[in-house]
Amino acid sequence: MSKRYLKQTIILLLGYFISLSSVAESSPSQGRIYDIGTYVTDLARTEKFYTQVFGLKVLYRWDDMQMSLDGKTSQKVPLKGLYLVGKNGMHLEFLQKAKPELRQVAQEPINHFAIEVENVQTTFELALSLGATEAFPGAPLQYAKVGPLAVVNTQILGLDGERIQILRVLNNKEMQFFGE
Repeated sequence: MSKRYLKQTIILLLGYFISLSSVAESSPSQGRIYDIGTYVTDLARTEKFYTQVFGLKVLYRWDDMQMSLDGKTSQKVPLKGLYLVGKNGMHLEFLQKAKPELRQVAQEPINHFAIEVENVQTTFELALSLGATEAFPGAPLQYAKVGPLAVVNTQILGLDGERIQILRVLNNKEMQFFGE
């Protein structure tokens, strides 16, 4: 495993773990992320991938959206979509533009999204068998710890290049190799 890969992974995980612990408890505008949305090129293929690999369920699909700028009049916008939900309440939204050539390929500044699973290795292998690729080829599963939170994880590139961190939070007994 290269030092560059290890450094990138540590930075990604630090950002993830810090974001989990840094939300102010008393903020009047504190909310939660409701969904993560990304552009895709093929909704049917995307649906199959996320329902089979991560067990997500289709909440709804649409062929166009009603949009309004004044709250009084609206117009149809040709934007197909798919809305998926996980058993824990997580939502993912996938949008397929009417003109795929206008799809936003680099979806910055979002670096990745993480999905917690029961078995990282099995999920990783299933994702690869359905068309995902390794985000960091040849890299094994990794274990990382920041503060009290430790995970086993890996990363893949989904069918449209979206980076997905597959992780499982470790319990206290599993963290013993960190010297706890």
